[in-house]
Amino acid sequence: MDVSKKSIGVLIDELITTNIKCWMAQEKLMGADSDIDAGKAAKDAQALNARRNSLIRAIDEMLGQGDITLTEKSYAK
Repeated sequence: MDVSKKSIGVLIDELITTNIKCWMAQEKLMGADSDIDAGKAAKDAQALNARRNSLIRAIDEMLGQGDITLTEKSYAK
């Protein structure tokens, strides 16, 4: 479902879950045994970070503070 159609509570719940998944992906990246594993972990972390930024922007918009969000740069699309 599109983030613009979710409640603030659902968005915050998804943000918490995404933060944990992002942290775990970064841990996998740091502990990778091969370049292939590191590449996959980096790609996963990048995608999760992009999702996290999207959720932060949506939450800020719902709170009327979308103009101050500093999460514009993300490489995963």
